[in-house]
Order: sequence, then C-alpha cells, then structure tokens
Amino acid sequence: MSIDNAAQRRHEEFVRQQHERSLANAAMQTNSAAAELIAERIAAKLAEQNDIIYQIGQKQGRTSFVAYLSLVIGGVAAVGQLFGPVWEWPVFKGIFG
Repeated sequence: MSIDNAAQRRHEEFVRQQHERSLANAAMQTNSAAAELIAERIAAKLAEQNDIIYQIGQKQGRTSFVAYLSLVIGGVAAVGQLFGPVWEWPVFKGIFG
C-alpha cells in the first residue's frame, strides 16, 4: 500500500513540475511576442521619424543636425524602453556599479 502511495506522490510531483514548465514556457512565449510587438512599433516610429527628417532635408536642401539628433534620442529612448537603463545591463554592471 505504501508503495502505491509513494508512486502516486512521485506521479503527482512529476505532473506538477510538467505543469510549471508549461506555464514558464507560455510566459516566455508571451514575453517574446510582446517584445517583438514593441520592437515593431519602435521600428515603425523610427521609420516615420526618418521620413520626416528626409522631407525636412528635401525642403531645406540639406539635412538638419537637430532632426538627426532627435532621431538618435528617439532610438536611445526606444532601447531604454526595451532593455531598461544602461547601468542595469549585465555588460555594464561592472563599469557602473
């Protein structure tokens, strides 16, 4: 009887672990899909901003430094939204803190 109980407990533990792995995989897939969506939105915004810079440059006969600076700042902000502040990146943890 105790052998059956032990086997039942092992089976329940196995099923619980499988369920937890399944939930973790689903969460990773969801996070991955969300990150892709954010990246696509950022890329679309940057492309839109790049078009505006090009149009300004066409009208003025040159490209404005301020417009390019704005594009760089937008890109840095986008990277910050995706990956968090630079000082929290594993690569820079040794440098900043």
